[in-house]
Amino acid sequence: MSLNHCLQKVLEKYIGHKPIYDRVKLYFEKNTAAAKYLEVCEEKKWECILDHLTVRTYDIDKAAKEYEGYGYKYDETIDYKNEGWYAKVYRHLNYAPMFIDQNYKDAPENLQIIKKWVDKFGDKEYHHIALRIPQGIEIEEAIDLLKKKGVKFPGKITGTKGTRLRQIFTEAENIDEFPYSVLELAQRNKDKNGKIYEGFISEQADSLMKDSVLKS
Repeated sequence: MSLNHCLQKVLEKYIGHKPIYDRVKLYFEKNTAAAKYLEVCEEKKWECILDHLTVRTYDIDKAAKEYEGYGYKYDETIDYKNEGWYAKVYRHLNYAPMFIDQNYKDAPENLQIIKKWVDKFGDKEYHHIALRIPQGIEIEEAIDLLKKKGVKFPGKITGTKGTRLRQIFTEAENIDEFPYSVLELAQRNKDKNGKIYEGFISEQADSLMKDSVLKS
């Protein structure tokens, strides 16, 4: 895959950390929806902004050690005990946050979405990357542009118009008939003080988890 201008600019930030560079590049090579979003960025002159990178793993703390070595620091835990999983967020001054999640060891089999994914693909590839919609653009516009390129969205937008965070997953792209990766679109809005919301909303994250295996 030849890198388009938008992706080149994204990857330049990670040249000093080759494992992240390689994983981001691999994600865009393997995820068709992400490649289509790059086309939209080129056509509309949008900046391609990584909102966060998502790692699925058996052991968050173990997986996080690599990223802590790159300067990431723990920020918060988001817990979904009743849904069988939890996540920890790690932040870096210069790079997109890492959202690292795992199933609880005692999670019922039907809730082991993360474990089954890691069984199949390991934890050295990103399950998904969230791309942030440019300020002033509604998420619906990006969805419509991607739909025109054949991208499917089986779920609904989480977060109503005007709220601080709005998100949606594309349909999972399969490998060996197993849901492999999705693209997340994220629209982050400014508050009355002009500050962009940078956090995560637990109810929306769990809804998206279920959408990661949803079919159109």
